[in-house]
Amino acid sequence: MIQFMSTRISARGPNRVRKRLEPRKRPVQRRSQVTVDQILTAAAQVFETFGYAGGTTNRIAEQAGVSVGTLYQYFPSKEAVAVALLEGHIRETNRKLHEWVGHMVSKRHGLREAIDDYVRGVMEVHEARPRLQHMLLEETPLPERLHQVLLSAEHEAIEAMAGLLRLFPEVHRDPLGRAGYFVIHAVESLTHRFAAHPDERIVGKTDFVAELVTMLEAYLTCSGSAKGERSSPRSFSGSAQCS
Repeated sequence: MIQFMSTRISARGPNRVRKRLEPRKRPVQRRSQVTVDQILTAAAQVFETFGYAGGTTNRIAEQAGVSVGTLYQYFPSKEAVAVALLEGHIRETNRKLHEWVGHMVSKRHGLREAIDDYVRGVMEVHEARPRLQHMLLEETPLPERLHQVLLSAEHEAIEAMAGLLRLFPEVHRDPLGRAGYFVIHAVESLTHRFAAHPDERIVGKTDFVAELVTMLEAYLTCSGSAKGERSSPRSFSGSAQCS
C-alpha cells in the first residue's frame, strides 16, 4: 500500500547541499547493482536498529560487508542512502497499490470488504518495520526531485482509488477524486500513528481497523458533497445527507 508525505517540505538549498542527497553514480553493470542492493539492504537494517542519528556510514558499510570507500563510490552521505531507500519505498508501495486495485476489481468485493482489505494492507506495511517506516516518512530529507516523484505517485494513486470507487454504486461522494484523496490520506495518517504509538488503553488493533473502516464507509456512502460552509455551533445539518 502506498504511503505519502506530500506535506513534507522538500530540501532546497545550495547545490552542494543537494548533491549530498543524491547518489554519486547509478549502477550500470550487474555487479555494481548487486553492491548497491547490498548497501541499501544493510542500511534498512542499520536504520531500523540504531535509528536515523545512529545509522552511520561506517555501520552501514560494515553490515553490507563492503568498505566505507566502496559505499562512498555510490553515495556521498548517509542522507543520500536514506533518500535512495525512500525512493525505492515509493516505487514499491505504488506497485502494491496498483496490485491491490487490480485484485479488488477482479474479486468484486463489496465496499466494506474492499475498505477493510485496504486498511489491513496499509497496517501490515507499517507494522512490518515500524522504526524504519517512521524514519523514512518523517526524518529522511526530501530533495526537490524526489518531492516531485512523490507528488506524481500520489496523484496516480488518487486516480486509481477514484477509479475503484466508481465500481461501487453505494458510493455517493462527489467528486470521486477528492474522495480518493481523503481515503488514502486518512488511512495512511491514522495507521501510521497507530503502528508507531499503539495504545491498547484507547483502542486495540481489531477495534481500530473496524472503527476506521466504519468511518470511511460512512463518509463514502453519504449522499451529496460538502460545500465548504461553516455549520452552526448549536446544530449541525451539513449539505450531505447520510443514512
